[in-house]
Amino acid sequence: MLQVTQYIQPLPGWSAPHLVLCSDGNHYVIKLLSNPQGIRVLVNELICSQLAKRMNLPIPDGKVIFIPEGVTGCPPAQTGPHFGSLFIPHGILHPSDLDLARCTNISQAADMILFDYWLDNNDRHIWTQDKQNLIIAGGPEPKLWMIDQANVFNGPHWNAETLLNKMNNYKAYWGTLYQRFVPFIDGTHPFRESLAKLHSLTRNDLFHAASNIPVEWGVSEQDVITLVNYMEHRRNAMNSLIQTIIYNFPVWYKHYKYHGGTI
Repeated sequence: MLQVTQYIQPLPGWSAPHLVLCSDGNHYVIKLLSNPQGIRVLVNELICSQLAKRMNLPIPDGKVIFIPEGVTGCPPAQTGPHFGSLFIPHGILHPSDLDLARCTNISQAADMILFDYWLDNNDRHIWTQDKQNLIIAGGPEPKLWMIDQANVFNGPHWNAETLLNKMNNYKAYWGTLYQRFVPFIDGTHPFRESLAKLHSLTRNDLFHAASNIPVEWGVSEQDVITLVNYMEHRRNAMNSLIQTIIYNFPVWYKHYKYHGGTI
């Protein structure tokens, strides 16, 4: 298991993350078992990281990371498995429209929106100066990254009962961030490729993403089964749900209205 070798510094955020150096030589943003939002934050992050990898979505590589005893500077009593995501250096946290336009993968903004709807991520659409769940890696080929998946499954305090209750509760969140993406992804079928990626996942893929979770994180076998059923059930509704936001996309809406277009 990947281990912390050096503590660097605390970072801002609701989950009180920390920057660390690990045994593979890379820096990670680590969220602790004792984070203020609860252990399910770690579960949500790990599941999303594994799903994103299978779908080729822009989420920093996520790992289970162990903090051994004796690492100077680490918060006390934190030995055990935590979640860490690969640190994106020189990231732009408050990108302008020009920064977004320069991203080599800006078309994946459609993937981001659909992914959030599928897993009921209820806060990425919000865009304020002190809260945004994306980052742009700078350099000659800037890239858009999705960060902070803590609020998937409608928040970090889910259990089997809440998942069952939310399974048929679909909401197409819309806000400033998604609106900023529109000029870059609008077209006759802006979500066609994103939907194809989503539907390419098998039930075994979903089980794999929900099963590789440390026992210390308290996810039961029943939780895993309910999670997989939840993800599979909601995925089947995404073609219809995504069409409810068509009015925010001028080109898509015009094509659909006047040319009989479909998603």
